[in-house]
Amino acid sequence: MTNYPELADPGPPLRIAPASVTVLLLDDHAVILEALRALIESDDTVVVVGTANRVQDAVQLAKATHPQVAVVDVNMPDGGGWAAAKGLLEVCPHIRLVAFSSFDNPLVTRTITAAGISAYVTKGSPLEVLLAAIHGEDVMPAPPQRMSLIRRTAGVTTD
Repeated sequence: MTNYPELADPGPPLRIAPASVTVLLLDDHAVILEALRALIESDDTVVVVGTANRVQDAVQLAKATHPQVAVVDVNMPDGGGWAAAKGLLEVCPHIRLVAFSSFDNPLVTRTITAAGISAYVTKGSPLEVLLAAIHGEDVMPAPPQRMSLIRRTAGVTTD
């Protein structure tokens, strides 16, 4: 007699699709939301569970759908990225927040990071960068190169 039960034959190995990442999108421009959704869903490991064009709607959607990731526009009329980060983290404490912005400003990056953003992608970035951020890579803009006041005033670049 053994202490181990007989194991059934598992049959041929199963092909398991990569785990899907659930994503909520937040942007105040409807056209951007729909285009972003189509682009993101071109990755078959990503499922967009909802879109919102107001922070309040995004928070309610997150509460109902519990997405793993939220892609958040930084500049919005109703509080933007900061308000969205606070509200989303309140209802989904483990959500990964990806800021998506046309701004590439170190002050904006620092401010939004302080709100709980995990990654920051500019709207001019390739789709692969946004998808990498959604999948958990730490994506942040490179810090600007420092330049002396004299060089800045003279319009000299650091190329």
